Amino acid sequence: MRRLAVTVFSVLAIGAAATIPAAAATTAPSPATADSYGTVRNIVPAGQRGSINALQLAQVLLGGSLTAVDGKNAPKNYADQLEMYDDLAKHTPTQITDAVVDKDYKKAGFVPEKVISTETPKPGVTIVRDAYGVPYITGKTYTDTMFGAGFAGTQDRMFLMDALRHLGAGRGAEFVGGTPGNIAMDRAQVRSAYYTPKEAQDQLQIIADENGAEGQRLLEGADAYLAGINAAQNQMCPLGLPTGLNCPAEYLALQKKPTPWTRADLTYVASLVGGIFGKGGGQEYANSIYYGELVKKFGTAKADKMFASLREKNDKEAPTTSTLSFSYDNKAFNPHQAGVAIPDLTGAHGTGSGDDAGSTNPIETLLDALKLGLTGVPNQMETPSGTIDLSSLFAANGMSNALLVGATKTKTGHPLAVFGPQTGYYNPQLLSEQVLMGPGVFARGVSFAGTNLVVELGHGLDYAWSATSSGSDNIDTVMEKLCNADGSAPTVNSTSYRKDGGACVPMQYNEHKETVIPNISAPTPPTTLKMQVWRTNHGIVQTRTTVKGVPVAVVIERSTYGREAASILGFSRFNNPDYVKDATTFKQAANGIDYTFNWFYADNRDIAYFSSGRLPIRAAGTDTDMPRWAGKAYDPTGWLSAAKHPQQINPSTGYLASWNNKPARDFAAADDKWSDGSVHRSEALSRRASAAIAAGKVGRAQLAGIVEDAATEDVRAKSLLPGLLKVLGDDPKTAEARKLLSAWLAAGAHRVDYDRDGTYAHQAAIRIFDTWWEDGDKSLAYDFATPGLGSVLARAIPQPLDDHPRTGQGSSWLGSPWYGYIDKELRQLTGSTVQSPYAYRLCGTLTTCRTTLRTSLLDAVQRAETAQGVSSPSQLTYDKSLDYIRPTTGGVVEVRPIDWQNRPTFQQVVDYRTHRAR
Repeated sequence: MRRLAVTVFSVLAIGAAATIPAAAATTAPSPATADSYGTVRNIVPAGQRGSINALQLAQVLLGGSLTAVDGKNAPKNYADQLEMYDDLAKHTPTQITDAVVDKDYKKAGFVPEKVISTETPKPGVTIVRDAYGVPYITGKTYTDTMFGAGFAGTQDRMFLMDALRHLGAGRGAEFVGGTPGNIAMDRAQVRSAYYTPKEAQDQLQIIADENGAEGQRLLEGADAYLAGINAAQNQMCPLGLPTGLNCPAEYLALQKKPTPWTRADLTYVASLVGGIFGKGGGQEYANSIYYGELVKKFGTAKADKMFASLREKNDKEAPTTSTLSFSYDNKAFNPHQAGVAIPDLTGAHGTGSGDDAGSTNPIETLLDALKLGLTGVPNQMETPSGTIDLSSLFAANGMSNALLVGATKTKTGHPLAVFGPQTGYYNPQLLSEQVLMGPGVFARGVSFAGTNLVVELGHGLDYAWSATSSGSDNIDTVMEKLCNADGSAPTVNSTSYRKDGGACVPMQYNEHKETVIPNISAPTPPTTLKMQVWRTNHGIVQTRTTVKGVPVAVVIERSTYGREAASILGFSRFNNPDYVKDATTFKQAANGIDYTFNWFYADNRDIAYFSSGRLPIRAAGTDTDMPRWAGKAYDPTGWLSAAKHPQQINPSTGYLASWNNKPARDFAAADDKWSDGSVHRSEALSRRASAAIAAGKVGRAQLAGIVEDAATEDVRAKSLLPGLLKVLGDDPKTAEARKLLSAWLAAGAHRVDYDRDGTYAHQAAIRIFDTWWEDGDKSLAYDFATPGLGSVLARAIPQPLDDHPRTGQGSSWLGSPWYGYIDKELRQLTGSTVQSPYAYRLCGTLTTCRTTLRTSLLDAVQRAETAQGVSSPSQLTYDKSLDYIRPTTGGVVEVRPIDWQNRPTFQQVVDYRTHRAR
């Protein structure tokens, strides 16, 4: 069973250029009036309920397993939306009608269709829940609304919220168990976003002081939100004990006591966003190592050109969201400048942040455990819970898609949108839905657990918004020269550095300590972990090594480090109908978001796009793909202005499409993103949108069908098989396999089982292509590139080979540069005109490449046949359960796996017809 992993999509942003009205609103708009402007429907699997108490656990177990299935053994609202979500994938695009949309997406208005419960946790706060369990939170004042948000959010996600704040503090192993994965993740969090408790506690106050009256209002709202969390915890788990009728069962299973939330906890949860998502870049060190290997094999001149080609920093064939050009960081690769600091391939290494700081003894561990109130494993309790492991968070990629069609291209004469974040599949879901209605806040949508004092993605009074991860470059790798205070020669173990290239000063040192004791989830020996944390004025030290023999500290400099909690300002403006009134004011609000996201907007008239991020303007003498020297001469000179961020309102194409692709022409891909080449999964949306618009006006159900059709396409096969089959030619040895692959391609290269008979159509072709693409250490890609790079360097490219559904988290076909490498070179080999051609061939001449591909395919077919014990390609089968979406479980109860679809976790269907007076 997969257990708790955390994928964070988007939370918390810094303020926008504009300001809120001088006089804050004292009342909320009318919910009925808001619903009259148009219709928004949405879906958030598995369900709104995210807490399981002991009685509900017993209900699940009566079904014979720990898998909760709606209509059988699942508590109400625990898995109901999972069934709706799965149902949509049973329909072909033409079968998705308005009736199907209304059945498989719930109505997401401000007035509940049916009231199931009403409670008043304190005077001035009312929480109404509808048939799906969604809370409608109404506050008499702004702080009342925030209290209600904290209270309702805790009711729905208490244990998950608790796990996330511990994870953000680098204490996940201390909270849920000392598995190797949890300990590794804590080390990674310490390297990414370490704060002392005081630093975390003070961050909100510092930001409030920077933002005047608005900052103070939001600080008061944050305190009210925390009060709501603590009130709900006290009600659910009286006296702070892991008991009580509504206390989540995980506390008793793990023998943990809920503790009050503080301002520091908001910073810790927000740090997950700044340190893991909403970012881009930071791979300069790995890039420089690979570049060094190229130099070693091919020499400097050829290595420069080969690296630039493979990097695809500004490929002219890369699909973009905006049709306009926005120039950023697109200078040609030049690693020979004075500010570039390339580490030695064989240099010595010292320790870095997250590494062990020394051993502890059992007495110290016992005393630490007593201080923390950890009680250890109960000796008379058994739990069906498996290991709770948080480690898959750091393996996640930025995801999400959006398709918006402008008013002139729709049947209604108004914009239509289908969009949402792909945040992975978890149980309970990381995103929790809510409706916030109070003075200065009026929005419905989802928020990341523990941050729901705002709606992060959703819709407001008469507009809707969503986001996709852009991965723009806001992280640099900085090399700080090490020194010794006594003037002696430095080594990689030195603990002082030359600040800004000048005076020798000590690095800031902290010791991060957490106590891990055994529990039923993780019966590991008790221990106290001590981790080193080293910091310079540029950020957190990752390791220590040498550059041309000079000892250095390798530091990650992230533009949002130290500012994570500040970002609540931007989202609060999204929620405020007095701030966002049209596409232009929405862009102003989006410009305030420090994290690197693509923001999309739709109302009854406009569709709009803005790519946010606190993006540094890099100094001359540096290269964006390589580490740089520390010092004022090479530090960033400022931040990219709003006008230079990719953006657009109502493009002439009639639509906006994004699936984490390149934002705009000439906007360079971040140094960790080599996949902005000629093939991108966003084409699955744009190709269909262009065809639909060319054929006539687009309807709501048709747009939903387009997005769902793209959700089952194998982008690799759809994009690469035409060229592969052309180069393979009439090869008798692979004739049957090529026939199967051709038939699958002609049918759209889908991986889908519409009739749910248990198998994919064209399953033999799918098995052939999957085996061909990646089978252990063998791969079509490696075979393809070995003639040009050699086997070792082909496998050493610091980028993923594939992004396959078998990971179980739905989102697929993102982040691999190999799709573009093969596509572009095949077109070059067959005489097509290409833009941004590669400097050197990977696969050799057409004759050489044809021979390589024929041998590669034949070998793959033979391996597949041998594995299944069959004698011909047509007898091959594919087990579609390998692709299943398998929600990662964050507690004692799981939900069933569902058929694969490459679709947003939270998805909105937007259709506004009217608007406030403009």
